[in-house]
Amino acid sequence: MCKILNSFFLASALLILVSCGNNSSEAEQKSSSSKTEETTKQKGPQFPSELVGNYHGVQPSYFMKNKYGDDLIINGNKVPVPAIDYKFLLNADNTVSLQQTSQEDNSRVYYEGTIKVLSENANSIEIECSLSDGKTSKPTYTLNINKADKKATCKGSNDPEFQLEKIK
Repeated sequence: MCKILNSFFLASALLILVSCGNNSSEAEQKSSSSKTEETTKQKGPQFPSELVGNYHGVQPSYFMKNKYGDDLIINGNKVPVPAIDYKFLLNADNTVSLQQTSQEDNSRVYYEGTIKVLSENANSIEIECSLSDGKTSKPTYTLNINKADKKATCKGSNDPEFQLEKIK
């Protein structure tokens, strides 16, 4: 009987050790993959420090389009989108902030997000700004910045293109 109890305790102890070993191994793997992701993010192309700053522009009013590119019509009327004032704050750590101000009622919406460098050459850099208001709105804008005069073209996924200029 004593041998059976000793065998049972030994088997239980081994089972506990094996179980604990797997959990710590999984934790180490998660920690390792997390560190690898952080390193990968840090090694990605950084936004050039000479282009860091505020970029300002106004997107003129336009009529909303349907998925076919035609004017969206509701009750026989085109759906207007008012002019919007955009202020992008681009940071060297690949973060971005955006303030949008409606030219119709001066209401403001604020976004925070990240910059991804899509392409770069001696004359220009193309970046993608992935933003969120912290709730449901998650717009993405592509900025093509001329390095010489620090002017940019901004294009949203469903919006017409407009111009930005570095102000600070």
